[in-house]
Amino acid sequence: MRIELRLSLPRESTSVPLSRRVVDAALDSLGTTPECRYDIQLAMAEACSNAVRHADPADTYDISITLDDHQCMIEVADDGPGFDPTVVSLPAQHSESGRGLKIMRMVTDRFELTRRASGGTVVRFVKKLRRTPPKLGLAAGT
Repeated sequence: MRIELRLSLPRESTSVPLSRRVVDAALDSLGTTPECRYDIQLAMAEACSNAVRHADPADTYDISITLDDHQCMIEVADDGPGFDPTVVSLPAQHSESGRGLKIMRMVTDRFELTRRASGGTVVRFVKKLRRTPPKLGLAAGT
């Protein structure tokens, strides 16, 4: 099975939990483990939150979600001013922000951050899906 979803969302904080619910429902329908779903939701929420916070003056950002039997690939793209991903520094030890990129790298199997030539940032990550084993039992009525 292959599922492809495309979302274009307003650059508002309320769009982040909405995107999490959409991807969670798709992952749940594939029988993905709760832990795997959580990692994917966390990485996507971090990417979306960055677009909401930093993509000014863009009004929207886009999410592409591709699920198949083995993996989930998510791309979050915005049309903001972008930044040079090679000069991203680690946050100060007690900083309350700036850890999103590190979190995304930690919970995914593959992570890419690119700046588009036309402006804007694209975050792409892949996570291998872990599935809940099917429940064994007798069919109803036997």
